[in-house]
Amino acid sequence: MKCKRILALMTAGAMTAALVTGCGGGKDESGSTEDGKTVITIWSKDRHDANFIQERIDEYNETNTDNVQVEYELYTDNFEQAVDLAAQSGELPDILKLQDQVYNKYVNQGQWADLYQYMDDDMKEYFKDEVYEGINEIDGKLYYIPTCGTTGRLIYNTEIFDRVGIEAPPTTMEEMVEDAKLITSELSGEGIYGFAQHMKSASSALERSLDLQMERETGIKKGFDFAKGEYDFSGYKELLGYWTELLSDECAFPGCEALDIDPLRTQFANGKIGMYISWTHSEPGVYMDQFPMDSDKWDVAPIPTVSGEDVGKQNITFTSAYLINAESKNAELAFKVYKDIFTTEDFLIGYQEGGYGVSIIPDIVEKAALSDEIADKEWLQMQDIDGVLPLTPQEKNAQAVVVEGEDYYKTFESVYYGGEDVDAALADLTDRYNKAYQQGIEDGTGTEVKIENYDPMNP
Repeated sequence: MKCKRILALMTAGAMTAALVTGCGGGKDESGSTEDGKTVITIWSKDRHDANFIQERIDEYNETNTDNVQVEYELYTDNFEQAVDLAAQSGELPDILKLQDQVYNKYVNQGQWADLYQYMDDDMKEYFKDEVYEGINEIDGKLYYIPTCGTTGRLIYNTEIFDRVGIEAPPTTMEEMVEDAKLITSELSGEGIYGFAQHMKSASSALERSLDLQMERETGIKKGFDFAKGEYDFSGYKELLGYWTELLSDECAFPGCEALDIDPLRTQFANGKIGMYISWTHSEPGVYMDQFPMDSDKWDVAPIPTVSGEDVGKQNITFTSAYLINAESKNAELAFKVYKDIFTTEDFLIGYQEGGYGVSIIPDIVEKAALSDEIADKEWLQMQDIDGVLPLTPQEKNAQAVVVEGEDYYKTFESVYYGGEDVDAALADLTDRYNKAYQQGIEDGTGTEVKIENYDPMNP
């Protein structure tokens, strides 16, 4: 079976498949079950909403009249790797949960189906405000419909803050370092430390933290200056200095350099970490279902910046969206499954009320009744500091900006862990990224991205 061939290529223990019936659910090579039902397979990368999703799929499997059996397969730390392997072998599932890296990598290769061809007029009208030209709609084709959004926030333990006399969450990086040092110095004897971040994956850790800090601090997104139309990493120096302190023994939970996000959350739920940075869409569900924690023991605040003042908006990343595999032999049926399960008002309200995502659909926000433990944390919702930013050249087309050497996340790692000279590292990054950007333009794989009079406060 297809799934077994993919699994054979992956390292043991890398896949979480607890929510699947075996690997193929009894289907044969034609994609049908033994009792003749058409199998539609969904791959997801998210554990925080897995129980909620599985319940809805189970209900659909029991009640649908289309003779369909949906199989839900959960990939966590290795979603992108699994997709790459499946794409290479022509074995992608029918439906995939949106991940920006995966979407951007294959959108220019015709891998994702245009949803417009399947949508009726009512559906187009209902989701018209969730269409973003150049992001999910490209050249008149709609590839996914975001129903929720997420962004980064500081997650902190209120009891630990109270114990050491921290009256309010930090607003600047200087305050954050001071608070982390205070917690570690006073409570490390009890195994409690001031700060942690899941630095095993530099990209996963920094895209939800440092990236967002720079957007608000300078208006630069992933090293790209939209006004200049070029990459410029020089402004990251001071922030990297603070990150070096945050990840030092004076501040950080031991072993951060090898820490994954779920082990971090486990330690946070056990009261061993003062603060960390993560997504607004995931943490409520995590601490309700996955690692139960009393709601009054943790809270949420804006991510501190160097100056504490905002020059630009902090990016909103779309979530709770799904891609249809254009090469699926059951693409139209897969769209119907997606529509019937994931776009109903009942599902969208339940998802919002359950704390599994932050809805960006006004009608759902108005109708959903949030639980007190979610409603009381105002910074879980979108605020004035958040906005939808344009795509950088590399986000628009990863093949158009092929950077030689390590990417900026790994280069930053060599600064805060390896002691590399920060000025030299940032200058080298600027040169390498601009060289790759210009090469892509010359080759015709990329285009110039420059926004005249770009205002990062009104992207």
